[in-house]
Amino acid sequence: MEEVKKTSLYNPLELAQILGEPRDPRTPYTLLQNTICQTATAAPEDYVYSFDAVLDTDIVYQASFDGSVTQINVTPFSPTLLTFLDIASPEYYIKITDLAKKKEDVIARKTITINRSMNAIENQMIISTISGSVQTGREFGLVSGYNHFTYADLVSMLNSVIDYGSKFVLVAGTTIAKDIVLWNWTDNKYQSLSDALKALNVEVIRINQTVTIDGSVTAVVPATKAYLIACDTEVGNPVLFVRKKLDSIAMLGGVFSEAGDMPERLIISSCNPVTVLSGSKRYLAVGITGYEEIVVTCVNPYAIASYDRTQNQLIEAGLGTAFTQNAVGH
Repeated sequence: MEEVKKTSLYNPLELAQILGEPRDPRTPYTLLQNTICQTATAAPEDYVYSFDAVLDTDIVYQASFDGSVTQINVTPFSPTLLTFLDIASPEYYIKITDLAKKKEDVIARKTITINRSMNAIENQMIISTISGSVQTGREFGLVSGYNHFTYADLVSMLNSVIDYGSKFVLVAGTTIAKDIVLWNWTDNKYQSLSDALKALNVEVIRINQTVTIDGSVTAVVPATKAYLIACDTEVGNPVLFVRKKLDSIAMLGGVFSEAGDMPERLIISSCNPVTVLSGSKRYLAVGITGYEEIVVTCVNPYAIASYDRTQNQLIEAGLGTAFTQNAVGH
């Protein structure tokens, strides 16, 4: 009897299942999301609305597809339907030779890379939203005679949002975070930095991430900027962040569980191996991309203040109105 030879075929669905959902179940949200956002998930058929709980007629700010922020009017009687954004990670590649050798560590690393990439994109959308939501009178910069972010600057920011909460988070770029660490040295106060921040009930989150948008590398939080957020407002955290649960997309290799579990993120694997150039070398590989749908909206813009170290802050005599001009030499 003739022996039947078995042929092994590349199966994108099986690869997607092996890769799993690019989301760490132990930390499903980033530190930034857990700290300043109201987080939620929505079923595939669900709609997400925003209601006003502060004023009769209010404004929310929502991230748009191109990274810009859209102003939306809302009232208690007219809920606003929010639009989900399609988010995709860069395409990453796994060499066919690594798949053939069953190098699970390579697959695991790619899943972690996609998770980290999508976390950074989400953080960038959140920062873009709060940056575009800052109200007049809550924008601060360098005070005359100083070339760094000072304790007095933090107090000024705090005073502008203190009526909207009692717990605060300062999201700082790398240069601002360094200024804070050097407060004792620079200002010669000889006081405990942790005690100073504790007295104000301010938590500092330093963010040093970059994302690539349309081929351009962008800092999630520019090094010279900071945002102070009141996190326990009357409507909760001032930023709403929602991920949509996704049905498995079998035809694109986006299946994770045959039991019907709906993930919040998908990995789409290429249906056929592709040839990838790496310098002068070419190799056969499988392309994988992370995908999700999210909504980011600022529901209380009055609870946010911003600081820009590249701007000088001037105060009009007798009016107390802050405005800015470009700083030089920094």
